[in-house]
This record gives sequence, structure tokens and C-alpha cells, in this order.
Amino acid sequence: MKKVLCFLIVFLISLAVIASEGYSERFVSSFSACEPYTERSTIDSGNGGKVPLTKLVQGVVDHKCVYKQVIIRPTVKDITVCQFTKPMLEEISNAMKEETGQTYNIDFDTGKEVVKLYGLTKSQIIWTQYLNSPEVCKREIVER
Repeated sequence: MKKVLCFLIVFLISLAVIASEGYSERFVSSFSACEPYTERSTIDSGNGGKVPLTKLVQGVVDHKCVYKQVIIRPTVKDITVCQFTKPMLEEISNAMKEETGQTYNIDFDTGKEVVKLYGLTKSQIIWTQYLNSPEVCKREIVER
């Protein structure tokens, strides 16, 4: 149980790190319009190293914008696929476009416990909530 909880906390921190990497103008534009686009970068692995991150806007499927992100860790491939409705897409897009840099501390309910996350911007909070919502995003861990 502790191992699962620890993994969950690391996952939440990873999501915050992903959001904190910032958004290129091209990503925000493509995401807002739900036009296919791929962006590759690296993020902090949590232990001082870097791991590859690929963010893909895959376009509209069944009236929802499909977004996929892939994180390649040393032993696993972490894949998250989200399907955003138009109001969700607008909420995230507006938050990214209007980012002021102001940060907030939140208590995030994982369903098993409440985790404190510090220094998140408005867009990071919205991304974290959606990425952790099973109705919106599905996550798969594939061993390498």
C-alpha cells in the first residue's frame, strides 16, 4: 500500500512538473484549436535526472479533443490519454493564455488521501485536476 501511495504522490508531482515546464505559443495555439501537434521536451525525473516527455494534440474524435502525453522513464512508459469537451478545452486554454505566474498551494484529494501541492499556477491546477480525473483522462503504465 505504501508503495502505491508513494507512486501516486510521485505521479502527482510529475504532473505538476509537466505543467510547470510552461507552454510554447505553438502548443497553446494548437491545443486551443485542437489541431494536431506534437511537442517533445524533457522533465525532471524526481531524482535529479531528466526524462523525455512528448505532448500530442491528436485532434477531434467524437466531438472531444484528444490529448496524449507520454513520459519515458527508465523502467516504464507512462501514457496518459485525455478527451476534453469543448468547455474543458476552453477552460484549460484560457488559463494557459492568461497565465500571470501567480502561484497557489492546494490540497489535492487523491481519493485515498489529501496531498499538499505547493507553488502551482492556475493552469497547473486545472491540468492536474483533469489529468487525475478518470472520466477525462486514462493512464496506462507499460513496463519497458
